[in-house]
Amino acid sequence: MKLKITLYICILTSCFYGYSQSNCTDFRNGTFKFTDKESGKVCIITRKDNEQTEKIENTQEEYHFAIKWVDSCTYTLTPTATTVQKNKEVLKLGTMTVKIIPATDSSYVQLVRVANSPKFKRRDEVFIAKDK
Repeated sequence: MKLKITLYICILTSCFYGYSQSNCTDFRNGTFKFTDKESGKVCIITRKDNEQTEKIENTQEEYHFAIKWVDSCTYTLTPTATTVQKNKEVLKLGTMTVKIIPATDSSYVQLVRVANSPKFKRRDEVFIAKDK
């Protein structure tokens, strides 16, 4: 009986895992936004194919990254030469790895890790930006 229950739980869990993995395609391209909890600044993310731009709302601050998809819900971000020229500090961070966890039809949670700072972990809820 315990074996049947364990097997049932494993099958059920794998179904949910597969479902959440397939929903990440909704977030591969588009415009998204989140608010930094510490600074209160709003970041607008524009993602298209293998490029991502991040702009801090109401400022001139803007960053460009190359995206490499590791799997359907995980990607890495590497700063472009343009971004490095504007802000050499981004090189110190190294490659960022972002894991998308679908939350709703219009939002996801992103888990961010930075290559050169193993203790760094960031979690944000990111929303699909509505057209004005």
